[in-house]
Amino acid sequence: MTVLQEKSVVYLNIGETFFSNGNHQIKTILGSCVSVCLFHEQTKYSAINHILLPKVTDIKEEKKSLRYGENSMEHLISYFVKKQIPRNELKAKIFGGTQSSLFPNFTAGPKNILFVQSYLSFEKIPIVSQDIGGELYRKLSFHTDSFDVYITKLHPQSIADISVQEKHFETKVKERMLKKTSVYTFNQ
Repeated sequence: MTVLQEKSVVYLNIGETFFSNGNHQIKTILGSCVSVCLFHEQTKYSAINHILLPKVTDIKEEKKSLRYGENSMEHLISYFVKKQIPRNELKAKIFGGTQSSLFPNFTAGPKNILFVQSYLSFEKIPIVSQDIGGELYRKLSFHTDSFDVYITKLHPQSIADISVQEKHFETKVKERMLKKTSVYTFNQ
């Protein structure tokens, strides 16, 4: 008799990463943000991140923030390196990077996609699957035991609400950089 192990569910927020060789379901919502799922088939280790913007600003306190792609990708890969898994044995799946017609001047989505593709190409990590760009937001569910990713495209009426939340988050990040505080306040 086979006993099925129940998956623990983890919700990934902007600027967070997750690494495991266990049985987890990682959930996140992506608009202009991008998530990269990395995995190593032989050892069953996998990792995921949630990137807000590609590059770090010049603000000193932001230099190590995982909201930025250059930090987040190095951090993600470092998990594997610590387990003595070579970078060139990893595989990647990438998701997100929406360009909403509601905010045509907000081009973080395409910039995030370009950054991640360039980064992975430089590291010689193949992209084996992707669902990127477009105008629809995505609910992502990454299963760390199988490396499967399930995407649900969000209905157009949901996009406006999420876009407003995303713009609100961006504004809060900018305010924090100006004030140089470490406290975030978000209203739902």
